[in-house]
Amino acid sequence: MGEEEQLRRGRYKNKLGSFEDHRFLAINHNILFKAERLMCYHNRFSDEDGKVEAAVKEFEEQLKEYIKDREQEFWGFKEAVVIYTIPYFEHLLKNPHYIVLHRDAESVANSQIRAGKLRNWPYEIRSEFSYFTPKLRFRLFLRTLRTTFTKGFVYRRRKFIIKLTLDAQERIKEFVKNRKHMVIELSEIIEKPEESVNAIIQFLDLKPSKEQIKKALGFIRPELITSEVNNSEEQT
Repeated sequence: MGEEEQLRRGRYKNKLGSFEDHRFLAINHNILFKAERLMCYHNRFSDEDGKVEAAVKEFEEQLKEYIKDREQEFWGFKEAVVIYTIPYFEHLLKNPHYIVLHRDAESVANSQIRAGKLRNWPYEIRSEFSYFTPKLRFRLFLRTLRTTFTKGFVYRRRKFIIKLTLDAQERIKEFVKNRKHMVIELSEIIEKPEESVNAIIQFLDLKPSKEQIKKALGFIRPELITSEVNNSEEQT
């Protein structure tokens, strides 16, 4: 999953961190930027322009190097927007298994709106800029301004986020249907943590110790999910 220090980044969103491999995020976000999908949210509904596939090919050597460095018997990464790129680099992975964590689209929208509040902007900008060169940071800044002026604050528009989330979820469903995968509902993990952990163990054919299982169960913290948004904050 990445270095421990990296996994703890993102504590402004979650006090335990986002538990994401930021080396992979840097590659993936550069691909999305190159393909005009980063900040250009309206472009995510279609791949017909071929830009995502072309961008993945441009970064293929970096992906190969990343996989080579991370590869072991059991390893993986977590990335919210990987569905846009993984169809074009899945061939680089050996025997991939996909775990889909499904969350209600409205709950996702609530979470995104909360994360998009002004007080979180400095942390979000600092985190996102760390993935890019100074030149690309400037271009990302200009793109953000252009998107804001032409499309408005789309990451604060609840209906748009729900629409984008549902589209991404349908992409995921189509992508994994003929592949080794399991789907876990967020509500199931919260309500039945032991069953959810055991299901993952069986799916991946793991042989964890009792201590490892205990640690996995202790990591499930329902109280950290705080995505409610007041009606006054909802935008259409």
